[in-house]
Amino acid sequence: MIDLHTHILPDWDDGARSWDEAAKMCAIAKEDGTAKIAVTPHIYRLNKYDNDWVVLEERIAQIKERAAEWGIEIYRGAEVFVHHDMAREMRTRNLTLNGTDYVFVEFPQDSVLPGVKDLFYGLMMLNFIPIISHPERNLVFAERPDLLYDLVTMGALAQVTGKSVCGDYGGAIKKTAELFLTHNLVHIIASDAHDPEKRPPKLRKAVDEAAEFVGREKAEAMVTAIPQALLDNKEIPDWGEPINPVKRKKRFAFKVPWGRGGGANDNTNIIT
Repeated sequence: MIDLHTHILPDWDDGARSWDEAAKMCAIAKEDGTAKIAVTPHIYRLNKYDNDWVVLEERIAQIKERAAEWGIEIYRGAEVFVHHDMAREMRTRNLTLNGTDYVFVEFPQDSVLPGVKDLFYGLMMLNFIPIISHPERNLVFAERPDLLYDLVTMGALAQVTGKSVCGDYGGAIKKTAELFLTHNLVHIIASDAHDPEKRPPKLRKAVDEAAEFVGREKAEAMVTAIPQALLDNKEIPDWGEPINPVKRKKRFAFKVPWGRGGGANDNTNIIT
C-alpha cells in the first residue's frame, strides 16, 4: 500500500518527535502492509521552525537516507495551509507531491477560505492540482458537501483519513466519510499519521471498512493504483463521476484542463 499523507518527519511539526519515533512509525506501516510513504509536513502553520526552508530540506534529505534501513520508500510532499498567495512558492520550495503537479491543501477545521473556487481555479491554471486534506473533518464541508462537490467537479481531488473511516474520530465524522466515499468525493485513503500510538500509520483496517461501502476493488485502489498515479504525475484511474449529495434543480459544473508535462457533536475536539 501507499500512504500519501503522514507527519513522520521528526521535530518539524506536531508529528514525530524524534528519529526513533519516525523509525517506529515506519515499522508499524511496514507491518500493516505499506511499502511507500510520503512525508507531508505542515507548511505555513503548526511547524516549529517558522517555515525554515533550510531545516526542512535537511530533514527530508536525512529521512530519505534513513528510509533504506527502515525498509520503506520515502517520497517528499507537504501539507500546505490554504491562503490566497500560496502558489508563489509552490514549485520554488518543492511543496508538491514528489515534484508532480499535485499538492495537498489543508483548510482550518472549522472554515473554508472565502473565494476558494477562484483560488483553486487559479492554481489549476498554473498546472497545480489541489488534493484537499481530510474534508470529512472540516465542519463546512460536512455541513455543505455540495461545496466539496463543486471543487471536485472543477478538477480537485480529496483525501479521506483512515481513522475517520474507522470511526475513531466519532460517529459524525465517520458518517461524513461514508457520504464522501459513496458519492465519489474522495479519491485516496491516507493515515495522516502523527505518532506510533494514538495516530499511527495504518491503512489496512480503513480499507476493509471502506470496502463495505465502495467495494473491495475500489477500496484497494485508493491505497495502491490511485496514489501511485499521483506519484507518477498521471491522471487517476476513473472510479466514477462525483455525485452531489445535495439535490438541486440546476447545476453548472466544469472541468479545468491541465497539462501533464511538468513536475508539477462527538468530533470537534480533534485534529491538525
